[in-house]
Amino acid sequence: MYTVLPALIILVILIVILRILYLCSPIIKFYATGLDSGFKIKEIGLLWKLANDVGMEEPYSLFWSVPALNRSIATIIKTARIKGKENSKETQIFLERLYKYRTKVELDPKNNKSLKTTKGLEPGQRIRIVLKGHGVFSATILGNGRELIISMPVQSKMVLLKGSEWIGKDVNIYFRRYGDASYVFDSTVRDSAVYNSTSVLYLAHSENLVRTQKRKSVRCECSVYGSIYIVNSESVDLRVLETEPGYKCLIEDISEDGALVRIGGQGRPGLQMKLQFILDTSNILMFGVVKAVEYNKSLNQSRCHKKK
Repeated sequence: MYTVLPALIILVILIVILRILYLCSPIIKFYATGLDSGFKIKEIGLLWKLANDVGMEEPYSLFWSVPALNRSIATIIKTARIKGKENSKETQIFLERLYKYRTKVELDPKNNKSLKTTKGLEPGQRIRIVLKGHGVFSATILGNGRELIISMPVQSKMVLLKGSEWIGKDVNIYFRRYGDASYVFDSTVRDSAVYNSTSVLYLAHSENLVRTQKRKSVRCECSVYGSIYIVNSESVDLRVLETEPGYKCLIEDISEDGALVRIGGQGRPGLQMKLQFILDTSNILMFGVVKAVEYNKSLNQSRCHKKK
């Protein structure tokens, strides 16, 4: 009698423990997966809440899938909007944490799709070519096989050098890859010919691509019109929306730490400015300094790289 009772108690305790493990196994597995993937407890808790809020069938995809995060965040926003809680403090804090986490996932080195060789370049990629003694040319990659096939390089939309004048020349190539970064590499012009009824150059491939821009935030390409206000005084309140017309501009991409803005005329590096625009129905105000300028003399336009 006395030996049976402890055994029954132990059995009951084991059954209770197994029942708890069974009921909690999804969350235990979720946390274990997150910890194995190198995420912090707070981040795992944030993603578990997100998975439950949107009813995800595969919550583990949140640890590595940007599209899964995008869909889930969109669901959160839609639900909050329906309930009239989109601008509540709780919703905004939750979304801020989610966006920061999403940025971390997208910029994680394990998810980095940076190029290691020119054999990964795709047709349609715009490039800039520096030829010593002749300046900077622009061209487009038309094909990629044993060699890179590019359109005839132009300056100010004009072909200034014949194909035969390029053969054997060493060149420096610069390009910016969409959603990634800027790259530079050296190459040699192997030949000039006709490809798909178009005059082209053949360039040697390179295995030594240098990634010249390492992102700290996610860049989003866009086409949003805004206004620029030059800041000439330290006493200017940078948080106040301007009511007077400013210099018109076109925002071509934007991120958490800057923007690329197209303006008329020649921009000037080091210029302090306020950038004001409307996104959806909200007024957005940014302040920063122009770090670099690309001036197109023929169009009399500048692309200004603005940093916060």
